[in-house]
Amino acid sequence: MIEKLHRYKGLLVFGLVLVAAAFVFGDFSRGRRNSAGGGTSILRVAGRSYSDKEFSKLGSGPVSLAQMIMGAGDYTPYQFVIELSKGATSENDLAEKFFVSRLLLHEAKEQFGIFPGAEEVSAYVRSMHSFAGADKAFDEKKYRAFIDKSIGRLGLTENDLLDFAADILASRKLKTLLSAGLGADRDAAAKTLALSKQQISADLACLPLGPFEDKIEPSEAEIKAFWEPIKDAYQTTPRRKFSYILVTPEVPAEAKAEPDAPESIAEAAATDEAKAAAKKKKDEAKALKAAALAEERRAKQIETDKLVSDFTDQLEDDKGAGFEELAKKNAWEIKTTDFFALGDAPADLAIKVRASSRGGQAVDELFHIRETSDPISKFHQPIAVADNQWLIARLDGEEKAREKTYGEARAEVRAKFIADKAAADLKAAAEAAITKIKAAIAAGKSFADAAKEAELTGIKSVTAVTSTYKPDGATEPQNLFQAASDVDPGAIADVIIESDRVFILHVVKREVVKDPNSAASIDAAVASAASQNEMLVFDSWMASRVEDAKVEQLYKKR
Repeated sequence: MIEKLHRYKGLLVFGLVLVAAAFVFGDFSRGRRNSAGGGTSILRVAGRSYSDKEFSKLGSGPVSLAQMIMGAGDYTPYQFVIELSKGATSENDLAEKFFVSRLLLHEAKEQFGIFPGAEEVSAYVRSMHSFAGADKAFDEKKYRAFIDKSIGRLGLTENDLLDFAADILASRKLKTLLSAGLGADRDAAAKTLALSKQQISADLACLPLGPFEDKIEPSEAEIKAFWEPIKDAYQTTPRRKFSYILVTPEVPAEAKAEPDAPESIAEAAATDEAKAAAKKKKDEAKALKAAALAEERRAKQIETDKLVSDFTDQLEDDKGAGFEELAKKNAWEIKTTDFFALGDAPADLAIKVRASSRGGQAVDELFHIRETSDPISKFHQPIAVADNQWLIARLDGEEKAREKTYGEARAEVRAKFIADKAAADLKAAAEAAITKIKAAIAAGKSFADAAKEAELTGIKSVTAVTSTYKPDGATEPQNLFQAASDVDPGAIADVIIESDRVFILHVVKREVVKDPNSAASIDAAVASAASQNEMLVFDSWMASRVEDAKVEQLYKKR
């Protein structure tokens, strides 16, 4: 049983940056050393400071663990991570928010007495796809291999995995407890379901934005007056410059395939068995050559990986000094960029990252570098790129975003002025057209005739519009069904506004399509609504607790 397995006392503990990078860089980080010693305080939560080691144990390490096992089809752990890190804007931010929320979850477990038992935790872990064998049942050997060989590089132990599972189970119980008494309304669910089962017939007319934009010619004074209250929204794009090395193993070239020699008279006269034996011999010779080449390439890759590892170790020991001299010893060329924005990276830095949970390009990682008083902070850990290369980079300079001058922002401001005014004029024209159409329909005219008199275009009728209906993007609004689903027959819906046009919608008929499985559908809708209620209450509770905890990022002050 899992709960009886030996508890490992802690393998290698990575620093904050190394743990955050561990999943991106595959196994390279296994050789990294923890320069933090006893750990560096990086966060203060509810008045207590937490070190990078604690962050690794409860935050970034489990996030990487959840990403790792998601590949085997276990999505719940990563869903748990996402639930506890709402509002995250980056990978680092996600790990930080998860860490803080998990601390607060631990407090809630104590407060409400929510402690999943060992058997419950064991059963949950044993049910995970990551540890299932070919027969879909729990495989002890596969589990043990995962514990012994996989999670150690994240700085985690078996106990950390079991604690992570216990927190997943505890969060479920906490959601139920917090939302007790907040049931889902079955009648409301039935009405909502009925609305989704409608079939609608309607008339449409369109008013394009273009003509309204063409009429607007703002003066310089109007543009400046428009810019003043919103000028802080117009920022320059951050730019950075780097020095970098792109390390490529000396891969032996594959030998050219030699053309087959013409068949000799003796070969032609040979028996089928002899021909088959000769072919087998040739194939075996080719296979041996291919295997030898693959082994030579593997050896070269291992040799390069060690060089990169040793280079980085020395660089860390020297606190980043002697970057150029160290590169020269390995005969590695250092290239230096000019300042560039993230979207305009040189080809070498726009190269794809390999072995990454989120994919992307190397430059994405480089723009996450946060320089501190520690000189080594200017360097990014080696990034595994392309098929077999390593990228080692140093941040040489940064131009932070700043507020644009009026001259720099003028074209954007003018475009926004025109867009905003044209949109307002378009909506006003649509409202005026609706008033005319309603009066014309009341006088006995058809919608089509009324729309023509109001100078609308794209007049058409649609039928059999259901929740699965796919609108014609050229002539119909994308939210056609939703816009018509609660409008009484004979009435006109609110103006449907899209980026470059508006639609006026006249509902002709609405019918509910009978569903023989309506009872089961309502049950499912009620269950879904209850689950949503639980999540909303939990999110609100957690957001309030996080706000009260007054989280402070200490590492940004160093």
